[in-house]
Amino acid sequence: MPIGKDRELSSLPIHPDDHVLAMQFFLNVVGLVSQLETAILEIKSRLEVAICPTCQTPSTTIHDYDEPRLVRDLSLSGRKSYLRYHSRRFECAVCQQSFTERVEWLNFDSSYTKRFEEHVYQLCRKSTVQDVSAFLELGYDAVEGIFQRWAKKRRRRARRSPSAS
Repeated sequence: MPIGKDRELSSLPIHPDDHVLAMQFFLNVVGLVSQLETAILEIKSRLEVAICPTCQTPSTTIHDYDEPRLVRDLSLSGRKSYLRYHSRRFECAVCQQSFTERVEWLNFDSSYTKRFEEHVYQLCRKSTVQDVSAFLELGYDAVEGIFQRWAKKRRRRARRSPSAS
């Protein structure tokens, strides 16, 4: 069944804190660019510490910042929504390695938040990849890749869980 596309602009004002409610304990919204069909929220981490992936030691020493990433997120007041995020690079006092912080809401190499990817997966379960691609204005290959990744995760999780019968 095709997904409907509502082209009307929402008359609701944009409230950045409502949009990132699920991540509000970890992030601050420090800027907002709102256009006719797009909203870009500039975000910063509230966490002051990151765990070194090499030696598992907490670090508070910021080495530098990575280039900003534009990451697709769930729609905001009917607009395509992106988060502009500057990953921080920390330096570990114990092993002297510098490392990029990992965040719960974003896979390290992804251009989409985890909740956006899950949304794509759920839409694909009820409609075709082509319909979801058109509805979200996202490339067919991107939608198919997200669906395949999440389906694979679900199958692995189902195999590990004991049957509920």
